[in-house]
Amino acid sequence: MRKTGRRDTQPELKLRRALHKRGLRFLVDVSPRGTNRRRRVDILLRGARIAVFVDGCFWHSCPVHAHLPKSNRD
Repeated sequence: MRKTGRRDTQPELKLRRALHKRGLRFLVDVSPRGTNRRRRVDILLRGARIAVFVDGCFWHSCPVHAHLPKSNRD
């Protein structure tokens, strides 16, 4: 998991490009005000007060794209 990037993943970049094309402006990889500093959102739309988390197939156990870990499967 150390090799997994914290930000700028491919799905996140695609979403950010689509939002930017629609004229939306946002903050990337920030802690929302009033929350724990350790909690960070991938994309924060301040005006609309929307926090977006971009999770990959691993976390959702996608049957098509997920790769099970070789060790520590439990």
